[in-house]
Amino acid sequence: MTKELDGLLSWRAQLLENLTEIGDMRQGSISENYRRCGRSRCCCADPDHPGHGPYYAFTRKVAGKTRTINRRPGPELTKLRKEVAEYQRFRELCREVVQINEAICAARPPPEEQLASETVASKKNGGDSHRARRGS
Repeated sequence: MTKELDGLLSWRAQLLENLTEIGDMRQGSISENYRRCGRSRCCCADPDHPGHGPYYAFTRKVAGKTRTINRRPGPELTKLRKEVAEYQRFRELCREVVQINEAICAARPPPEEQLASETVASKKNGGDSHRARRGS
């Protein structure tokens, strides 16, 4: 094996080890929202006022339908943010594993035995192993 391939294999092993350290995770996104209450005498009626809030909406797909959970700042929102961040970390690690595997496949030479057996089989079949034969 070459030094390049050894390095790629080592890198992949490290990425796979990092995947085992992934904690609780949730797929979805969190958005920060401000709302106007609709009362004409409220401070939010002023065009320069952003509205009441912030309110946080956790949105995800469940069985093809969008589901939203609203949260206010506090321990539940903090926990939710950590879980969503952990999912993003998981996705990034998976993307890196796929990339490194592409590089490993490109760098790894084909095994000698496989090449030799393919050559022998090709010569026995007259060079075309996919030729159709008619039965009697």
